[in-house]
Amino acid sequence: MTTDVTAKDFNPSNNELVDQIKQKANELAEVVNQLPVSRRRSIALTHVETASMFAVKAVFYDDDNQRTDA
Repeated sequence: MTTDVTAKDFNPSNNELVDQIKQKANELAEVVNQLPVSRRRSIALTHVETASMFAVKAVFYDDDNQRTDA
């Protein structure tokens, strides 16, 4: 079963780091998805998704929400 917590094919910038973040997030989600169905598993998947979104944003924006050179 494939568990995609990211839109892995959406990367209009073609940034390699974005591809890596999304790939690793989806790999971790596949492992988490092997756990018994539970609220904790659902929360874990949500946090993997959230972490990947913030990591992708960190590629393009700094702490002052200023665009980086990525």
